[in-house]
Order: sequence, then C-alpha cells, then structure tokens
Amino acid sequence: LSAGGGAFMDPDTRALIKQRGISIWLRADLDTLVSRTKGRTHRPLLNSGDPRQTLAEMIEVRYPVYGEADIIVDTGLDNPNVTGSRVNAALDAFLAQPRPAADSPAGPQS
Repeated sequence: LSAGGGAFMDPDTRALIKQRGISIWLRADLDTLVSRTKGRTHRPLLNSGDPRQTLAEMIEVRYPVYGEADIIVDTGLDNPNVTGSRVNAALDAFLAQPRPAADSPAGPQS
C-alpha cells in the first residue's frame, strides 16, 4: 500500500501502520523531488507559487515525521529497478531482526 505523503503525517494513521504493517520511506533530496515533480499537474500543492520552495517547506515539516518509518531507503534518480532492489534488501534485513514475542509487553496488542 502506498499512502500519500500527507497520510503518514496523521498520528492515528502512523500508529495504525506501526501496529498492522511495516512503513518504508523512500527518502529523496530536494533536487531529486524537484526533478521528479517538474511539469506534473496532478500535485495540487505544487501547482501555484514556487514548487521548489513549497517542496523545501514540506521537507522541513514532514521529514522528521517520515523518519519514524520502520525502514528508510535513500533514493535518487536511479532506475526504479535499482530502488526496488534496495527496498527488497532493506525489507529482508528488517524482517530478519528479532521481534518481541506477541504476548510480551512490547509485542502487538489485541
């Protein structure tokens, strides 16, 4: 499931994702985001004013929250297959980590 960037900003949504899933943030720097979104009209927040400035402001507010993701994969202008391979490797490493038992205080609650 790919949630829109704003969805993860909601504390209740983050808590639900943390409880029921694994969150992966595909982190990109400002230049990459500007390049990826240039000329696209389906992003309402970027359709007025200076898109670079808007993205910079969004990064300042959102990146600290996105940093709560279970997995963070740095991306750039790489081929999507390269990014996909990085995501798979990061997910494999995450899943290989020991987890608290389901009935322990730190484990999932029913």
